[in-house]
Order: sequence, then C-alpha cells, then structure tokens
Amino acid sequence: MNRYSRDPTRLLNHQPLLAVARARSVDRSTLETELDVSRATVYRQTSALVDEGLLKRTNRGYRTTGAGTAVLDAAERFERSLAAADRLKPLLEHLSPSVLTENLHLFADATVMAVDSESPYAIEQRLESVISDVDERIYGAATSFGSPVTLARTVDCVEGGVDFEWALPQAVLERLECQHGELHETVRAHDNASVYVTEDVVDLSLYDDTLVLTGFDTDRGTLAAVAMTDSSAAVDWACDVFETHRERGERLS
Repeated sequence: MNRYSRDPTRLLNHQPLLAVARARSVDRSTLETELDVSRATVYRQTSALVDEGLLKRTNRGYRTTGAGTAVLDAAERFERSLAAADRLKPLLEHLSPSVLTENLHLFADATVMAVDSESPYAIEQRLESVISDVDERIYGAATSFGSPVTLARTVDCVEGGVDFEWALPQAVLERLECQHGELHETVRAHDNASVYVTEDVVDLSLYDDTLVLTGFDTDRGTLAAVAMTDSSAAVDWACDVFETHRERGERLS
C-alpha cells in the first residue's frame, strides 16, 4: 500500500486554516482573527501549505486548491471516524466488519444503546417503537434474531403491507424455523416479503429511513448493543450493503 510521504500530523494541525480557506479567498488578517493565532503563525502555515500545493494565492488572499480540499475532507473524515469509534465502542465489541469500520465516519452522530442490567428491556422497547412507526419498508440482514415481541411487530408490519426483505445465513434460518416457525411462515406467505439465504451478512436493519446496526452476543445469540441513525449517507451505505447481500443470496421460494 502506498503511504503518504509527509507527516500527517502536520496536516491535521493545519486543518483549521484549510477549513477557513475552503472554497473562498481569505487574507492573512482574516485568518489571524478567525483562527485566533499570531501573524507569524499564519505566515508560517500559509507559506508551507502553498509550497505543498494545498493553498494557492489569489488577488484576495489564499484559498484551498483541489488537493487542499481533498486533504481537508480526509482530515474531517478521520476526526469523525475517531469520534464514531469512541461512540460506537459497545457495538464494535460485537460488530466490526471491515465494510463498517472503513465507513465509521458515517456514524459519528449515531445513538448507541448497550445492554444494561438496570434496564434489560430498553433496547427491545426502543426497537419495538421504531418498528411500530414503519410505513413503507423493512430491509435488513442478521446473524441472529430479536425477541418474540420485535418479531411479532415485524410480522404486523408485513401484514399491514410494508415491503419486507431480509437476508440471513442458513444456520440462522434453521434456528428461526425451529423456534419461531409460525411467524416465519406467516411472513413468507405474503407477496410483499422476500427472504434471502447468504453467508457473511452484516447485522443491520432499515426501517424506512432509520438505520439500526445490531450487535449480538455470540454466546447467547441475544442483542448486546445497537446504533441508530437517520443520516442519509449512512442509510445509503446500508442500502448498498444490503444490495450486495440480496444479489449474492438465494431467494427462498
């Protein structure tokens, strides 16, 4: 893998200046004021960034080059990824495929819930509320399944005409048929429901435009943590992941 040849920490230190000069020209006095730094600091940083091709001089001062904007975007994604890693720590203990960790910046503002001995049903109750509010679609994939209550609410949605598509591994399908066969058959009997069998799925659910990432306790098969967001970028990411599962999976007839 090709590595960046310069010290990346220097660019992170220069991120505030690049952000001020993104898509607009600013002179050094404006940079001093907005960044609350000395004239010498502004002179040193602007000179270095011009030399590196990340800033360009204009008639009105300095503004980011195309490369400077790209570096700024990368730095902001990095910061959001760090924030998301900290926020999603309870979930990442149970769910950390590369397709998620490589896009962690999308979840910096997610709401995270973990199993709490003082409120053991809080996650299930929140999911039940989310499911009950669905109007159009439920798409997702899972390596386990939730409580009978959340399953029953999902069936209610399917019977109410909500589009339902789900991907799951063969072993999970067999467990579902064994433990909740009647509910499973009820879902499959509807034309608005499709079930796909495929391996290596990412545990996620799309309830209209709300995305829920689910982390299961591998020993118990129970929910351990969830992360929820209505970020359009995160929802688009999840749609792409699910589309991969759908294309790879075998649809049950």
